[in-house]
Amino acid sequence: MGKFDNALEIMRQIRTLPIQEKYVRMIVDYGDASMTTAMSRYTEGVSKLDNILEVYRDLLQTTDFRYLYEEIQERRGFALTTLERDVEAVSVLEEAATFVNSSAGDMQSVYFYLGISYAATLKVDLAKVAYLRAIEFHLSNSTEADAHYRVAVLYFRERAFAQAKNHLEAALEMPDAAISKQLRGFIYQQMSRTCHYLGEVAEEQKYSRLAQAS
Repeated sequence: MGKFDNALEIMRQIRTLPIQEKYVRMIVDYGDASMTTAMSRYTEGVSKLDNILEVYRDLLQTTDFRYLYEEIQERRGFALTTLERDVEAVSVLEEAATFVNSSAGDMQSVYFYLGISYAATLKVDLAKVAYLRAIEFHLSNSTEADAHYRVAVLYFRERAFAQAKNHLEAALEMPDAAISKQLRGFIYQQMSRTCHYLGEVAEEQKYSRLAQAS
């Protein structure tokens, strides 16, 4: 937490300065909100982001600060999903999915979080589409690995076991750095269950052992 404490202290000092320009205050407020969410204080972070949208509405509607509006909406969407405020998250993230200036990594995250919130609101077909869109960026990162796992679970629940296995195998082919120990354990467990329903006894037992060892 040291780096965040230092950043917050710097932010506190900046706020003591006689800032006159409205756009400078907006940038400072956004930095504060971003740090708040980065510290996993999501409820507070969403509140701060909502306040920025209200107080600086005029500036955020201009071409010069369109990029900032898009960043705010993405961060709001990620935080709302994390808070399981999924109906709100879907609305924000569906808008974010239309943005044209975001990086590939940001757009991948938009679709990934959108998939989570769609699944939570029982829009399973839309969740699958969103996860598959996240995978299509081919960034070979943790988000892609998690998207493979989550869409595999959805296929498994629909008894589409072959498709579920394909995605689990794809997740396991990702670079080691992209798969946390916890996620790898989940994948092994799901693979064992999937192989059971496919009648692949040896594979079922193999992945069961791997799950227990992970």
